[in-house]
Amino acid sequence: MDEPKPDPAPVLNLLNAFRSSQALFVAVELGIFEILQASNSPTSLEELRDRVAHRQGQPISPDGLDRLCRTCVALGLIHSPSSGLFALTPVAETYLVASSSTSLVGYCTHSAQVVWPLFGDLSTAVASGSHVWQQAFGQPGSDVFGRIYSTPAAVLRFLRGMHSFAALSATSVVTAFDLSFATSLVDLGGATGALARAACESYPTLRSAVVVDLPHVVADARAHFAPPPGGPCDGRLSWLAADFFAEPEALPQQVDVVVLSRILHDWDLPRCQQLLALAYRLLRPGGLLLVAEMLLDADRAGPLPVLLQDLNMLCQTHGRERSAAEYSRLLGDAGFVGCEARKTGSYLDAVMARKPAGPHGAGDNTLHGSV
Repeated sequence: MDEPKPDPAPVLNLLNAFRSSQALFVAVELGIFEILQASNSPTSLEELRDRVAHRQGQPISPDGLDRLCRTCVALGLIHSPSSGLFALTPVAETYLVASSSTSLVGYCTHSAQVVWPLFGDLSTAVASGSHVWQQAFGQPGSDVFGRIYSTPAAVLRFLRGMHSFAALSATSVVTAFDLSFATSLVDLGGATGALARAACESYPTLRSAVVVDLPHVVADARAHFAPPPGGPCDGRLSWLAADFFAEPEALPQQVDVVVLSRILHDWDLPRCQQLLALAYRLLRPGGLLLVAEMLLDADRAGPLPVLLQDLNMLCQTHGRERSAAEYSRLLGDAGFVGCEARKTGSYLDAVMARKPAGPHGAGDNTLHGSV
C-alpha cells in the first residue's frame, strides 16, 4: 500500500497568497473601505458600485465588484449581514481606512505600486544578489529613495505607509530598554516622528526629541503627522531638515540617545558603517544608540515575516535584515559597547548599545569610521 501523501494545503495556500494580497490592494485602490466607513450602515452592491464608479470616474462592473466584495468577506475584511449588503469589519475600520490613526492604507498603496512590481522580478534579484529597480521601472537603483521620493504624492504615500508600521511598534521599541535617564534624543531618518513621539509620551523627563530627515520629508511630516498642540509632546518634539549623510555638523551634538529606526536594513555595509560613525559622533560619552529593526533568529532560519522582509530588502534596497548577533558585531565594530537585543512582540524589535563612557568615550570627538 502506498504511503499517504502529505497534505497539499501549505503549497495550495502559497499558490493563493498573492491573489489575497492583490484583492486587498484593489479594494484599497477602489476606495471600498472608505465608502463603507462613510456609509455608517450596510451598503447594497448597487449603491457601492455607484459610489466606486463616481470615485474612480469610470463605470464599474457589478459582477466584478460583487466577486471582489465576496472575496473580501471571505478574507475577513468586510462582512455581509445579508445577501447583497456589505459593511466594514473592525479590522478594516482600524487598519484600512485612511482617517484611522493606525491606518495601513499608505503601505498597501506603496506595496501595490512599488513592492509588487519589484517582487515580480524576484528571480533576477536572487540570481544577481541585487535590487531590480532597473528591471521593474527602467530606472537605476543607485538612489533607492530618490525613486520612492520622486513626486510629492509618492513622498506622502510612502510616509503614510511607514508611519502606520512605526506607530504599531513605537511604544514597544522605546520601552524595550529604560530610557528614563535621557533628556535629549535624536532620531535620524525618523520621518513622521512616530518613534520620537512615543518616546516623549513614555518618558516625561525627555526634554527634547529631534527628528532629522530631508527637507521635503520634514515639510510633509510637519503638515500631516505632527501631534496636536496641547499634548505631552508640546515644546519637546521637533523636526530638523537636513541630509545627515552630507551635513553632520548641522545635527544636535552630545545627545543622550540616537535612534536608527528601519534605517540600517536599507544600506550596504559601508553605508551602515558611515551611519554608525555619525551616531557615535552625536552621542555624549555613555550615550545610548537605539536601533529598531526586525530581528532574525540566531540560526537566521526565521521568523517567516523577517525572512520575507529580507527578500524585500534584496529586491528594492542595498540592505538586509540581521540577527541580534550580527547587529552586535556591526555595532561593536563601530566602537559601541554593551550591545543588547530584545524581541518586543510587535512588528519591530529593539537593539541598544552605548558609546563608552571611559577614556575612549569621554571627550573623544574622533569617528569610528568616516562620515
